[in-house]
Amino acid sequence: MSLIPRAEVATRWEAANTEISRALSQRLVIAFLGSASSGKDAGIRALFGIDFGQVDPIPGSTERLRVSPMDSDGQVLVVNAPGFGDVRASVDATARDVIASLDLCIYVLNCDGGATIDERRDLDAIRALGRPVLVCLNKIDLIRPHQRAGFVEATLAQLGVSQDMAVVTAFDPMPVLSPTPIGIDQVIAWIHKTLQEQGKALLFAKQLRNKAAACEPIIQAAAKKAAVAGSIPVPGADMAAVTAIQVRMISDIAAVFGARIDQDIILFIIGEALAGSSKGFVRWAITALKTAGWIPGGQVAELAVSALGSAVASAATYGVGRASVVFIQRGQGLTGGELQEIFDMEALRYRATLMGQVSGESGDG
Repeated sequence: MSLIPRAEVATRWEAANTEISRALSQRLVIAFLGSASSGKDAGIRALFGIDFGQVDPIPGSTERLRVSPMDSDGQVLVVNAPGFGDVRASVDATARDVIASLDLCIYVLNCDGGATIDERRDLDAIRALGRPVLVCLNKIDLIRPHQRAGFVEATLAQLGVSQDMAVVTAFDPMPVLSPTPIGIDQVIAWIHKTLQEQGKALLFAKQLRNKAAACEPIIQAAAKKAAVAGSIPVPGADMAAVTAIQVRMISDIAAVFGARIDQDIILFIIGEALAGSSKGFVRWAITALKTAGWIPGGQVAELAVSALGSAVASAATYGVGRASVVFIQRGQGLTGGELQEIFDMEALRYRATLMGQVSGESGDG
């Protein structure tokens, strides 16, 4: 039996659907800049799973600047260009309009060649537009491991870029070093965070090649919100807030996968995950909260004001999110028991991460 009221889920589900429809109706423009050998095409392929050279550009693009749609409706546009300094004057009004509406830029630099004056010039031109820029120090696999830290520090200094605005990547790494692209998760996380304030993060996530990786920033963000909601000093208000966060999170995950779900499916996922099994995360949460004297009845839904209550809400939300990903990936064919196992594993893992962070902060103090 679910601990979550059906009416609460229904209300939150309807609100989530409205918000998601609004989010997916927007337009998103992302630019990939860098020299011909930097790995822009490989980055686009690693993120979106397409060969950019086989996508028809919009009218107004040139050989030096290509603007192509990533979706059938043309809502998500990707700009592929060596730089902005010499390009803007050579394209027609359509392409100039696209450049003017950029949401963010990914600047890809070939580590094997190091930074150049032209690359610094391009970065300065982008900054002049007032757009967020992430620098990808690509092909890091070509730099000897013991030289990488020094190379990164020196290159960022040459470009005038801070550490939080750069990611080390290898979009097409040597197979002996990695079978999959390096740094993609960090790139996705940065883009998601940058677009979240604009309400365009979901639109971006929906286009990504790796749907599970696309969902991770969504789940992480929901877990952080749940941590705050779990500390609301009003009986019952914490659970209502956490439920709203989880319903929206599951709805967003479904939107990323293009899956159809209804309120009954959401109720099943949350209800089964938090069913109160005799082992795993729910058992730990109930025991910990009861021991602290915060819940006389022993239901994980009745979180109290505390750092522990915050941790429970956060880890539980993370577990629900990861379980939802697998549930949707498998065509909504998981049993309640299978869903609980995934929830337990992921929630406990996230709890351990939280406890490790707290322990580390205490040690630093």
